[in-house]
Amino acid sequence: MSEAEATIREARVEEREAVFRLLLLAEPSAGALRWSLKNLSDTTFVLEQGGRLAGAATVRFRRDPCEIVELAVAEGTQGHGLGRLLVARLVEEARARGKREIFVGTRSTSVGNIIFYQKCGFRVHDVRPDYFWYYDEPAYEHGLLVRDMIVFRHDLSEG
Repeated sequence: MSEAEATIREARVEEREAVFRLLLLAEPSAGALRWSLKNLSDTTFVLEQGGRLAGAATVRFRRDPCEIVELAVAEGTQGHGLGRLLVARLVEEARARGKREIFVGTRSTSVGNIIFYQKCGFRVHDVRPDYFWYYDEPAYEHGLLVRDMIVFRHDLSEG
């Protein structure tokens, strides 16, 4: 199945539970994800491929700068360009809403995400030390304790 067969749209209310389960790939703490969906995000997008939920993202557009809060691609469909397609759509939407920049953050240990966001046109902007203090138990990735968040910025005035 190709990227061309993928569609991206705002999520419907009845999709809430399926989107929540998918977004747990991005934010493994169910409590933190529920809080984020209630307090940070104001728009949820879904990416469908072949009529199935293949990706989702939540975005905070109501404040400047806007921010991609959560982004996940279903495990069986990762590595096929769907994440880049979803990010490109979010960047396009931010421009359409008159935003000048868009931010996104990821764990400092998430090497794949760090590379991914840079390939999508984001540049390292900041580090939030001890951002993941709220995890119930210590989390490790690539043998490293998850602690800090790397924040990326995309200048929307650039092409």
